[in-house]
Amino acid sequence: MKVYILVILASLITLLSLNAKAEGVEKKFNVGLGTYALKIAYDNVNVSDDDLSGFGISVLYAVSDQFAFRGQYYILEHDDLSALDDTGIDLVAYFGTGLATHGFKAYIGGGLFNETWELSGVEESLSGLQINGGLGYNWDVVALDFVLGIRDPSDYEDFIRRALLVNVDAAAISGSLILSARF
Repeated sequence: MKVYILVILASLITLLSLNAKAEGVEKKFNVGLGTYALKIAYDNVNVSDDDLSGFGISVLYAVSDQFAFRGQYYILEHDDLSALDDTGIDLVAYFGTGLATHGFKAYIGGGLFNETWELSGVEESLSGLQINGGLGYNWDVVALDFVLGIRDPSDYEDFIRRALLVNVDAAAISGSLILSARF
């Protein structure tokens, strides 16, 4: 039994040392799938908050270990009103550390979002600026990222004013957990 434990331990050390050799190698592209959630909170008690969830497809290109671009296409459904669908894109530039090499990474940046809400054949386009940040880890061929975004809520506020004839102030936050292949 002790021999098996030693063999397993030796194998793990060998695998870890192989990964250590790959740490300096930059991999510029990440292509991944993940969960995506959007929360729009309104300050008016007569207006229910909007919670949407679904999935996203993400492509990241790391120009260097400190600078990258990410595009993400997402498809969401309203959590309370299943007939309301949301499709959109995020385009973001990041500054950070560890974006292209093996190991821990952290980043912050900004960009744009553009989405379309559809309910019973009626569509509404919403867009604006956003600030994003994230944490993650790059293994040799796989990456895991947790990304949060704070969006400009003015299009959401205008939509509620037009649709419900109610003045509101809103806060809009997006979040995504992305599992990617690195190459």
